[in-house]
Amino acid sequence: MTDDTRPDRTPLVPPGGIDHHSADMTATFAADVTLKQAQAALGQREHWLPIDGDEDLPLGQLIEQNSTGPLRLGYGAWRDLLLGVQFQDGHGKLITAGGATVKNVAGYDLTKFMVGQRGVFGQIVTLTTRTYRRPAVALLARFPARQSIINALLPTDHRPQWALLTREALNCGYLGDEQFGAFQESGLRQAGALHVARRTLRDDIEHRAGLWCCYNDLALRTSVPPARIAEFVSLAKLSAWVADAAFGIVISSPTSETSIEAVNRAAIRVGGTLTITYPRQSRFEVSTTDTERGMIERLKDAFDPENRLTPLPWRS
Repeated sequence: MTDDTRPDRTPLVPPGGIDHHSADMTATFAADVTLKQAQAALGQREHWLPIDGDEDLPLGQLIEQNSTGPLRLGYGAWRDLLLGVQFQDGHGKLITAGGATVKNVAGYDLTKFMVGQRGVFGQIVTLTTRTYRRPAVALLARFPARQSIINALLPTDHRPQWALLTREALNCGYLGDEQFGAFQESGLRQAGALHVARRTLRDDIEHRAGLWCCYNDLALRTSVPPARIAEFVSLAKLSAWVADAAFGIVISSPTSETSIEAVNRAAIRVGGTLTITYPRQSRFEVSTTDTERGMIERLKDAFDPENRLTPLPWRS
């Protein structure tokens, strides 16, 4: 039973608003603030938001699409960075979940529930995140193109902040302060790096975005066991691909040689799943079981019974 006399909540910040609490290392953004605008505002106090995604897209959309990418290795994913969200459900009610402190959840954690739901259950209005010190140094280390190398690096002092595997090389990024950069420069070649180069944070962002090619109109995002990346790539006959070597996320696009069906069959063979995304649209497709679809449909009916929000792909 709901309490209809309860007053409506108001957004924590107005559209386009940013409330940065640098001492607490948190910030609250309106959902329409783009990633580029957020980074510019945080950069005024030498902070940043360590998340991957199209810089021209609003933060709310990036969360709803779960734009989490390679930086997850060093800083966590959207589910780790978010402290709270406000969203409108299908009834038009503004729901507040979480807040500006790390441990503030009692009951269901609706903050994480908003990540990757693509507007099916709610439309994000504001979001509160952790922030980090803006790295002073960025290093790129290239290793031979083997996934096993990242497994060897992870328990050492040379654990990278991101790692992307291509056909040509394992690219590892190191982000930190001057002391951290000097330490990594002195030891990465002994750890097996073929090439180590210092560069700007801007160069690191642009290079990582160029490799993590999932901002196109259509992207095939396949989740596989990390140790089976090479097997999956071979089975799917992929010619152009990039993989998050630590987490087993392989990004590719369908070609005349490689169909979506072939990629899906290869994913199933290695115990993975395929999600087809359209980054600049609300449209998406995902492989699910009947049980999973039934659970999602029950949640949809609870949050959006009149189907005013993004429809489920198999219902649209």
